[in-house]
Amino acid sequence: MTKFGRVRIEDVAREAQVSPATVDRVLNGRAGVRPVTCERVWSAVARLNGAVVPANTQRSHDQALELDFIMAQGAGPSIEENLRQATENIGGNATIRWHEVKRFNPEALATKIRQVYQAGSDGIAVQTLEHPVVHAAVNEATSSGVEVIALLSDLTSSLRRCYVGIDNRAAGRTAGYLIGRLTCGREGKVAVIAGSDLYRSHEEREMGFRRLCREEFPNLEILDLVIGNDEPEDNFRSMSNLLSANSDLIGVYNVGSGNRGIVRAVKECGRADTIVFIAHHLTSVSRQYLLDGVVDAVLNQDMPRLVEKVVSIFSQDEYSRSRGSEFLPFEIIVRENTPN
Repeated sequence: MTKFGRVRIEDVAREAQVSPATVDRVLNGRAGVRPVTCERVWSAVARLNGAVVPANTQRSHDQALELDFIMAQGAGPSIEENLRQATENIGGNATIRWHEVKRFNPEALATKIRQVYQAGSDGIAVQTLEHPVVHAAVNEATSSGVEVIALLSDLTSSLRRCYVGIDNRAAGRTAGYLIGRLTCGREGKVAVIAGSDLYRSHEEREMGFRRLCREEFPNLEILDLVIGNDEPEDNFRSMSNLLSANSDLIGVYNVGSGNRGIVRAVKECGRADTIVFIAHHLTSVSRQYLLDGVVDAVLNQDMPRLVEKVVSIFSQDEYSRSRGSEFLPFEIIVRENTPN
């Protein structure tokens, strides 16, 4: 077994309460390990082996963490604009590097994750896709000592540290409750439009939505899921087809982005006043749709708070960080409480 002095790496890892991969990175002076973790490892070596902690192996506690955020390109105004603004407000607590990859492209995302952790990082927050190559890249990063947080959409059965975002199943149930109540007992059909089946968040929202409607509103017939790729034009074509084929359509739940296309289709067919529309993400565009009465409610998550939570988790002692889900609250925005 690998040893350092008279003790094994496995012993140091156990004493320092970190992974053997992290110990290996510290002992060999490789990048990507937080200062507090370096201190924990060298202190464990000193205790177990009587060694003196080498000079210049630790960064100052006052030095900002170097964190990397990897997001889908054009992920939507709310996500992109608000997250960028939030990263600017972090100040000296962390230096955040922003990376974008082509949407719904698991191979491109996996490649970017590998590039980021190999270049050196104190932590990676990534908008994940449910795909084996993404799982492999996340597991490689974590095994190398660079921890990963799943952002906005979780990555099941992976070595990611934790998930940070809203409870998407609860969000879907909330959307179902709103449509059920706002349709006022009318019988009819409801459309569900999602961005991609690669986002676990979209899958969970749909599951919660269908479950609530099935339990509470048997008067509603939920149509098969339509994938719109979060693109306004794709959503416009899909919604136009749905409206043409279903004269009794009384509701629509957009699980993802691309609300412009749905609104355009509803307006062009003259049914904006009869269809209940629930959406996600408060943006300048969806805000106007609320004020115009075309969108009935928006489920919104606080992006600055999300970024602050991620930075807070990476700033914590490694052993004490969450390993499950850090659910953040979401708001229900209607016309009467739409912020300026």
